[in-house]
Amino acid sequence: MPLKQSEKAKAIAFRKEGKTYSEILKKVPVAKSTLSLWLRDVGLSKTQKQKITVKKHKAQLRGGARRKEMRLTEVALMKELGVRDIKYISERELFLIGVVLYWGEGTKKSGQRPGSMVDFANSDPDMVRIFVRWLRQCCNICDDYMQVRLHLHISHKDREEALKQLWSKMIGLPLDNFSKTVYKKHNPKTLRYKTGSDYLGLVSIRVKRSTTLNRRILGWIYAIIASQK
Repeated sequence: MPLKQSEKAKAIAFRKEGKTYSEILKKVPVAKSTLSLWLRDVGLSKTQKQKITVKKHKAQLRGGARRKEMRLTEVALMKELGVRDIKYISERELFLIGVVLYWGEGTKKSGQRPGSMVDFANSDPDMVRIFVRWLRQCCNICDDYMQVRLHLHISHKDREEALKQLWSKMIGLPLDNFSKTVYKKHNPKTLRYKTGSDYLGLVSIRVKRSTTLNRRILGWIYAIIASQK
């Protein structure tokens, strides 16, 4: 039997055993297009098809696990490099970080409403913690002046107290600083990514008697904008 015919016969036999193309190519080294041509008329039983499907699924899971491991390794490396790049944050850098955070996530008024106070909201505990640190160190705001409000989806109402305690610990402000929780009603049109135990809600930090500070922050934001012109 010519070599080509011998390889084709082996390939067909392997296919009938329920082997995948990848498995066959390891034993019969031909082009994938050639193998596809050889096997296109090979009929498989329902059991054989199920066997191949299971193998493909397992291969996909292994591939996904490898890709996830590679991503985690890369993220760990980037974190390590990041720590090397930014060894510490100076007072000046913290000041600018806080201004930019408020620029992005704070309630900014044009000055037309004289009673506007500093009000910052976010769902990232690390970001909120940095903002609280900024208020303390750069704006000389004491903790008693920081009012915390938890915003929750109505479906997590039963977790309110637990989430308050968690946020209190994460951002370093006591439970006494928390005001009445705001609940968001369910909207079926909204695509929500975090709906389980990883859902933490959102907190806002409002500074009491901070109208003047709010205007100062707007001035700092303007200064950053002006410096780029």
